[in-house]
Amino acid sequence: MDASIGPICQEDTLAQKRRPARVVPISDTPAKVRPQRCMPANQQRSLAGRYPLWIKGLSLLAFAWAFLGWLNETWFFQFNNPIWLNRYTEYVIILIFGIWRIVAEKNPYSRKRLIILVANVTVLWWLIPWSFPFIEPYVGYLGVLPAFPSLHTPGTLTFFLVLGAVFLFGRRVICGWNCPCVSIREVVGFPFRQADHVPRGPWAWRLRHLKWFWLALYLGAMWAMLRPANNTTTAYLGFFGLMVALPYFLTFFLAPWIGNRSYCRYLCPYGATFGVLNRVGSFQIDYNKDSCIQCGLCEKVCDMGIPVWHMGAETGKVDTSECMGCGRCITECPSKSLAFHDVRNLLFPRLHQDREWLRGLVDWQRSGTRWRTALFALVLAGALAGAWHYSGRIGSGAELINNLGTLCGLPISKQ
Repeated sequence: MDASIGPICQEDTLAQKRRPARVVPISDTPAKVRPQRCMPANQQRSLAGRYPLWIKGLSLLAFAWAFLGWLNETWFFQFNNPIWLNRYTEYVIILIFGIWRIVAEKNPYSRKRLIILVANVTVLWWLIPWSFPFIEPYVGYLGVLPAFPSLHTPGTLTFFLVLGAVFLFGRRVICGWNCPCVSIREVVGFPFRQADHVPRGPWAWRLRHLKWFWLALYLGAMWAMLRPANNTTTAYLGFFGLMVALPYFLTFFLAPWIGNRSYCRYLCPYGATFGVLNRVGSFQIDYNKDSCIQCGLCEKVCDMGIPVWHMGAETGKVDTSECMGCGRCITECPSKSLAFHDVRNLLFPRLHQDREWLRGLVDWQRSGTRWRTALFALVLAGALAGAWHYSGRIGSGAELINNLGTLCGLPISKQ
């Protein structure tokens, strides 16, 4: 059995799920041996385990704290919007719980993904817009100027760059590695990954089509943002904002019944947008039917409820808009029957992004792992330093597209 999975609870032992249980006489069981019923707080594995009530309660309190922060900045306007009670409060919570989750994670590839996810949210989504805000280039007629990064605002530079990256590498570049909406569900909602909480099966899989309704609302918002502001567009954008925000926060508190990824699976309009590019772009998961042993582990570790091996056996690949590219199914596949496929496979046909390849990316004995880690840290540090320099030279309210020349020391003619 893989050490990154291991026996989690008596009912969740992988061996018991692969073969019928053997009846053991009571007299053959050592009196001092007691099965571990719940997973300790310092352990997290790909195959979700049960956690005690105090951990679940702590997660729900963190969700409530993030919700109160949003309410305070949007409706209450108390305490002059401190960092501990505004829209950035969610990112503070992600950092705190993220460190806990990174230390507890036993799957080395998942640990790497969590490090990147938490670091990106902390630097790009929290520190830069909070400490050194600047307006990025955009098209359309926006009611509020988009401070970098404004991924969820159609027409911004970030929006177009991410769409291109998703087309080439799949939804994982944002949903799996750089999304605050996913992050809080990953690091705070982890006690609700267990099978008792996550809806699975044919009916739960069919409910994924609910997200196309929210995508239609998002397309309407795109249209409204490209039109000059009037009563109609303003009213629609306000309605759309509520239709996104209320389900987003409501699903926090429904996690004990519908799992930690219910919003991503059924209600996220942005995930639906990226999911479309999952299907038409270069990303998919290759499936080797000949080597698959049909153990079903890939489906057990998938928080999105994707019928991985059923889909692979039927079509020869896992090509769905739901996949967020977390890689759990691949890194835990014992027969190496699954592999990522993206634009790199078109450039390098021999590249095989299977379990061995992904786990090799986090092997510190390899020099490539060390220099990639250093490069990632330098990029984030450079982004933070660049935002600080730009903010100091131009001013926090400056619009990026109009001030690049000044930033680079070039003269700009004043009107």
